[in-house]
Amino acid sequence: MSAAFALVLRPDSSFDVIEWRSTGDTLNTLYREIDCTSIAVVDLSSEVSMWLDDEGMFKNSPVNIPALTLYAISAPVHQSYHGTAVFTGGPDARGDTTGLTLDQCRALLKLAGINAPTVPAPRAN
Repeated sequence: MSAAFALVLRPDSSFDVIEWRSTGDTLNTLYREIDCTSIAVVDLSSEVSMWLDDEGMFKNSPVNIPALTLYAISAPVHQSYHGTAVFTGGPDARGDTTGLTLDQCRALLKLAGINAPTVPAPRAN
């Protein structure tokens, strides 16, 4: 099984890439990363899901422009998204949320207009 990741994208364009285990206590991982108690999911495609604080708008959380930019690629924007967003893969055949590859995380960042540093190839001594 290959490593899987999730992209944590904040309104100020800062981000983290975290390890994602598609089984286990994934909901608590989302609650912790988004820092909320009520989560909503928006499927951007069958391969990418965006998780957000369902009450972010009502808590006066800042609008997440990078998340809105990624949403706008898949559908017309009909509302704003507030607070931290977590991007994962879509559900697998059992309904478990899959992770993303590092290349997918980089592609999402690039689409959002965020320059992500690349990790150089390891050097051999």
